[in-house]
Amino acid sequence: MKKYKLVQLALAVLFTCMAASAFAQSGGAGSIKGRVLDSTTKEPLKGATISLLNPVDSTLISYQVSQNNGAFSFDKLPSGNYLLQVSFQGYDSYFKHATTSLTQPVAELGTINMQQEANVLEGIVIKSSPPIVIKKDTTEFNAASFKTRPNAVVEDLLKKLPGLEVDRDGYIKAQGEEVTRVLVDGKRFFSDDPLIATKNLPPDIIEKIQVYDAQSDQSALTGFNDGVRIKTINIITKKNKRKGYFGKAVAGRGNKDLYETSLNLFRFNEDQKISLISQANNINKQSFSAQDIQGALNGGGRSRRSGGGNNANGLISSYAAGLDYSSPWGANATLSSSYLYSKQNTNKDQDTRTQTFVTADTITDNKQALTSRGSNENHRFNVNLESKLNANNTLILRSTLMRQNATAYNYRTTDIVKNQGIKVGNGISSSDNDNSSSTGTVDLIYQHRLKKPGRSFSFAFNGNFNSNDGTSNNYSVNQSYLADGINYTIDTVNQRNYNNSTSRVLNGTITYTEPLSLYSLLELNYNFSGNVSHSERKAFDYDYLSHNYNVLDSALTNSFESINNSSRATVFYRFQYEKFGASLGTGVQITDLSSNNTSTGEKLKQRFKNLYPTAYITYSFARQKSLRVTYDGRTNQPSVTQLQDVTDYSDPLNIKQGNPGLKQSFNHSFSAMYTGFNSRTLRSLSVTFSGGLTTNNITNSVITILDGMSKPVGVPETTPAGATVTRPVNLNGNYNMQAAFNYGIPLKRPKSNFNIGGSLTKSQSVNLQNDTETGGSLKNYTNNYGLSGLLRWTTNLDKNFDVNFTSNSTYNIARYSINSSQNGNFFSEVLSADFTYYTQNGWIFSTDLDYRYYGRGAGYNTSVPLLNVNLAKQIFKEKQGEIKLSVFDLLNQNVSISRSITQNYIQDVQTRTLTRYFMLTFSYSLKKFGSHKIPSLFGGKRDSGADGRETGAGRSGSKGPMF
Repeated sequence: MKKYKLVQLALAVLFTCMAASAFAQSGGAGSIKGRVLDSTTKEPLKGATISLLNPVDSTLISYQVSQNNGAFSFDKLPSGNYLLQVSFQGYDSYFKHATTSLTQPVAELGTINMQQEANVLEGIVIKSSPPIVIKKDTTEFNAASFKTRPNAVVEDLLKKLPGLEVDRDGYIKAQGEEVTRVLVDGKRFFSDDPLIATKNLPPDIIEKIQVYDAQSDQSALTGFNDGVRIKTINIITKKNKRKGYFGKAVAGRGNKDLYETSLNLFRFNEDQKISLISQANNINKQSFSAQDIQGALNGGGRSRRSGGGNNANGLISSYAAGLDYSSPWGANATLSSSYLYSKQNTNKDQDTRTQTFVTADTITDNKQALTSRGSNENHRFNVNLESKLNANNTLILRSTLMRQNATAYNYRTTDIVKNQGIKVGNGISSSDNDNSSSTGTVDLIYQHRLKKPGRSFSFAFNGNFNSNDGTSNNYSVNQSYLADGINYTIDTVNQRNYNNSTSRVLNGTITYTEPLSLYSLLELNYNFSGNVSHSERKAFDYDYLSHNYNVLDSALTNSFESINNSSRATVFYRFQYEKFGASLGTGVQITDLSSNNTSTGEKLKQRFKNLYPTAYITYSFARQKSLRVTYDGRTNQPSVTQLQDVTDYSDPLNIKQGNPGLKQSFNHSFSAMYTGFNSRTLRSLSVTFSGGLTTNNITNSVITILDGMSKPVGVPETTPAGATVTRPVNLNGNYNMQAAFNYGIPLKRPKSNFNIGGSLTKSQSVNLQNDTETGGSLKNYTNNYGLSGLLRWTTNLDKNFDVNFTSNSTYNIARYSINSSQNGNFFSEVLSADFTYYTQNGWIFSTDLDYRYYGRGAGYNTSVPLLNVNLAKQIFKEKQGEIKLSVFDLLNQNVSISRSITQNYIQDVQTRTLTRYFMLTFSYSLKKFGSHKIPSLFGGKRDSGADGRETGAGRSGSKGPMF
């Protein structure tokens, strides 16, 4: 243990020293000064882009925007030669060489007169793009100014851009906010999966990267800010790369029968794009978001992958193929569609230790060993049609179809003890599951702008259908020990369950806006939603005489029908004047919920009346600097399952009950966020404060069964000791608070980006636990405190090597009001470093190290150094081929560890994952571009702006109808 702590300390000191060294090298005594004027009027040009370049290869060193009087100054420059580029929209670019030295540290350039007409030198018109341009709400990066390693992808380019962060899983933050949409030439790419573009497209086809806040459809229609912002990245391809094809094929073989293959092909014809991506491997690697792998059974949605690539839990074989098509459809419409197939086979061996708080003086220690084998197959099809019918009418159609089949076999052993090691129970269980699911969604949006500016009408329709069918075989044998910890009883379950459920949801919204003045409007909104669902479950016990599952278990067999209808009316007042914007709104929703247990005849009807207060304020201090404050009040109704007075004991160790007396909860949430990007220094800052308070929170009452206890109502007397009974209840006292910041600064020497971030969190949750004195329950207050820190250094060097470092530290404090003996402090640290060196003749050496320290429970308190090494050689005339030898986990130390801290238990999980392996890989890149014509499938050409975004694409600050 001391050895690991010394290693951790040494790495931390090394990282700190290197970061300090980077800061120390970033300064100098030289400076370059000047002033930018219009050559004709002699007026100062405010906001001109001044780029300081390396005169050898024109790579970016630093960047500024001229001040109100046109002045600029680059300070703290080391002695050397520089190339200055001045750019301003409507003017020709200006170039000037400058030198600083010890004897003449200041290079005074004086007045720079910008010409409105092109400068012609020897018959050649000089045109160039500055590294970074600020266009109102959009930050635009010139991709050629940021060097990436050979065979890189877009993700590697994004890591080099000031103000952007990319984590190990590939998820992106811009100016402190998560990027949720990535476009290619202003169009959707494989629906809304941001990772497919960033992990598969090469940077050498890219001209620019744009970062901006996209508007909602409604905000784009009215021109008034509704508080909805979608942080978006738009990848603009080079004009000479928009006709032709390119792609990459990879094939690799390793020891342990490991392999990796992939094939990506892209066919571009101006605005018409066809893309094919495919992969197959058994090294836990994928280039898609989790939503595309989860499919219909898990409801889609965004979630983070665990471990980042090869370090995911378990051993996973992945197979995937996707096809994406987008094209203009006539003169005023764009059609895009995609199909994605994926399959995962998972082998998982997992050890879990769960310490459950039973009473103030009783804790159970549950150790489980799980062996799991599963397969998950998904089909996902998306269609998106966006049509501008005329100047005042737009129509948007979006549809998704999903189909999933999943099978899983689980074998689990359980051993439960309590204080002083007294035996509570043990058992074995196995389950064999086969499930299938189908989901279809349709969204139809119609928008109409009336003659009076700001007056509009829109209609949105959503339809959703979901169907699930499943069969499971469950077998378990559980021993329950008496109070002496010696004698015991045995309970056996051998059962087959059939589950079927369907749901149909129809949702319609009508919105009308009426301008009250040039700066304000009133928005009226009415929504109706109807949900009809049916679920049926049949349980059969095994008959040992007939050797068949034919004995109906009536207690676990049920059939439910439910209808949920709701109507909501809301009104918003929106105000927007220059730098200030505000919105106040409130709504009332009436929900009628009815359910019918057709098995027992039990019926339930409830009506909920809900309030929906909302408010937000925005203020722009300057360009790219703003403050946003929001408040939101929402009610949450209990589900039909939670309201049913039914006990589900299909898993004897985890029994669940409903509660027909549940009330709806009400949540207050608040946030304040400041974001700033300094276009002169390229520094970015984001600061966030947020909090939430919930009244009548729907939480759980958890009772752990011990020998001699009377069982709760509805719980079978044969329930084994150590089992938990969970029942939803309403409790007050739940709240959370968070403060976070992120600061990014570019360094000149070495040329790099440095980010520092941190967060402080506090939360309190309440639940009910056993009370041995009264036989009832006691409130347990769980208070969690969290402190985290992030340091990231990403280089953008001109040399033939690339170095990056990251440090991520987390310190958690848990305090329990009842089980204070389990109070604890937990520390974890992840230090990451990667290094790449490449030569002119095609040799590439790279290595990356993740050092992970976990301060966890006994057996889980460990340090994991994960070291990967790669050696590659580019071959052929254009270096389009590559042979690479890779070693994953060179030190053979990899393991997956996680911890969960909840209201009534602490759980540590350790999962076997990939360890050391070797792989030899061959890859080949193909590309062919030209001006030859490629026939369009639909004809017509979509009018696109210079930045590639569709005319009318929703963007902050725009006034037209956008979608």
